[in-house]
Amino acid sequence: MKTIFLILGLTILTSCNLQPKKEGKISKEQVLENIQTLRNAGFFEVYESMSDLEVYDTIYADRKKRYSEIFEKQYDPGMDLDAIQLAECDRTKLLFIDLEADVAMDNNVYIEVIKAFGILSNKKFDPTDIKEQWTSETGPIEVSFKSNNSLIKFKPEYQDDWLHESVFKICQAELERKSIRITDCLSDDGYGYGQAIAIMRLTEKEQKILENKLNWKFTSE
Repeated sequence: MKTIFLILGLTILTSCNLQPKKEGKISKEQVLENIQTLRNAGFFEVYESMSDLEVYDTIYADRKKRYSEIFEKQYDPGMDLDAIQLAECDRTKLLFIDLEADVAMDNNVYIEVIKAFGILSNKKFDPTDIKEQWTSETGPIEVSFKSNNSLIKFKPEYQDDWLHESVFKICQAELERKSIRITDCLSDDGYGYGQAIAIMRLTEKEQKILENKLNWKFTSE
C-alpha cells in the first residue's frame, strides 16, 4: 500500500494530526484551554463525564496507541496540537480530508469518505452496502450505497488521484435530509487549508463559540 494512502488512512480513520500546525510550541495549558472551548462547542461528547485533563490524557493515550500500530513500533506523537488538530480528534464533529487522496482502483477512497460522513453525522446518516467499482485504472467509476432503504448511485469523474466533488455533494445532501447542519471551516485566517477541506457538524450556537473563542471562519454565517 502506498505511503500516501497510509496518510489518508491516518487522517480519515485514525485522526489527530491532520495538517501542519502554526509555528511555535503549544503548551499543555493552551491545549487544555482549547479542549474546554471545543467541549463547549459540542466536541468530545463521548467524554462527557471526564474533566478536561482526563480528556487530554485519553486523547494522548489513543494517539500513542494508534501511531504505534501504524508504525509497528512504540511511537509517541506528543500532544503539541493546535485547536484544529484537536478538533479533528472528534470524527463525529469534524471531517478533514486532503482532496489529493490517492484515489485509485482498489484503494476504496470513496468508500472511506462515505463512511466518514456517516461518522460525522453521529450515525444519523448510516450508509450500508457501499461499493466502489472501477472499469479500468482510469475509470469509469461507479459508487453506490444504500441509505434509508434507497439505493444511491453516482459516477465520480476520474481526476488522477484527486477526489471528485460529487461524493461531497451526495453525502451532504443525505445529511441535509436528516436536518444535520454542516459547514466548512476556513481556519482562523479565512483562507482554508490549501488542498484540504474541513467539514464540521455544528449548531449555530456552537459555530458562534468557535468564531468568538478561536476566531475560526466558516462558509455559513
